[in-house]
Amino acid sequence: MSQSDSMTEFNSLLEQIGDGVPDGAQYQRMSGLILSFPQARALGRLDPFSPAYKAAAMELYLTLRGRAEEGYVARRDEAPTGALPPDLWTGLVPWSFRDAKMVSEHLYAWGHILSHLELPPGGAVLEYGPGSGQLLLMLARMGYRACGVDIDEVALSGIRAQAAHLGLPVAVERAEFGDGFDDEKFDAVLFYEAFHHAFDFDILLRRLHDRIKPGGRIVLCGEPVVPAISDGVPYPWGPRLDALSVFCIRRFGWMELGFTHGYFVKAAKRAGWHAEFHSFPNCGRAAVYVLQPVASAGTSGAKATHQSAQPQGRVEALERELAAMRASTSWRVTRVLRVGKRVLKHLRTRLRG
Repeated sequence: MSQSDSMTEFNSLLEQIGDGVPDGAQYQRMSGLILSFPQARALGRLDPFSPAYKAAAMELYLTLRGRAEEGYVARRDEAPTGALPPDLWTGLVPWSFRDAKMVSEHLYAWGHILSHLELPPGGAVLEYGPGSGQLLLMLARMGYRACGVDIDEVALSGIRAQAAHLGLPVAVERAEFGDGFDDEKFDAVLFYEAFHHAFDFDILLRRLHDRIKPGGRIVLCGEPVVPAISDGVPYPWGPRLDALSVFCIRRFGWMELGFTHGYFVKAAKRAGWHAEFHSFPNCGRAAVYVLQPVASAGTSGAKATHQSAQPQGRVEALERELAAMRASTSWRVTRVLRVGKRVLKHLRTRLRG
């Protein structure tokens, strides 16, 4: 599809949506529609760890948003955009999508997250960006100390209301990522479809060392980390260019970043974390990254180092993840995956040669 055709379809979808939000079908279509912006090409010529790159990424975000003069302020731009639905039990995400297949992806993701928390009995979890709070409610039901931090006071009100109705001890506070709960340390810190809203993610990664107990871990799931540079994320990191992400940037002012796997792992390492990647069969949304301090990664760190020293094995693992994401109905877009597949095919050919 040409650039003009993509923008025409995007504008048509915007007219259909009006002042509302995408329904299930519109959500899926916008996830698979890639838009093109000339400014994006400039990022590919810069060092992704440099201040110049970070400034260019912010400039691109402001261009996509269309109100560059306002700048970006997380406390303002990630703030609530509406009121709670009349029925909390059917009106919150993901139930509000009214789409069984989409809800199934969230169920897969939640289960995969729980399997990697490795909490002691009665352990404490801090979730940043809990949204509708479904994970916190499940954790509280299992007897864990469930704490959530979000900048969206409306979302926090919804979590409080659900917890009160169910008689569950869920604690929430309004604060920015990295803050909250008087710097208490937790057994695990969790991000589900939330980390990519942090523009200063490099600073956040370093800050998170202060939020976990010895032996603790960071678990990230549902984050837009793609195998390689592609149409939707045509640089190591930056604003995603699928129509759904651009819609959220324009409508709400949200930061909607995407990362390549290689960049994300390097960024984590530079911040003192050893990153392990865990795919999930047939559901890219449920893929998990587990971060542990480099000094305490232990045998798992040695195992990961051994795996990374075998490029052929890593290529095969990424190919399996591509296959799983292609079958998923999550935000990961099919054109992104086709480009990633071509990159891996080229890499495999080089390795064999």
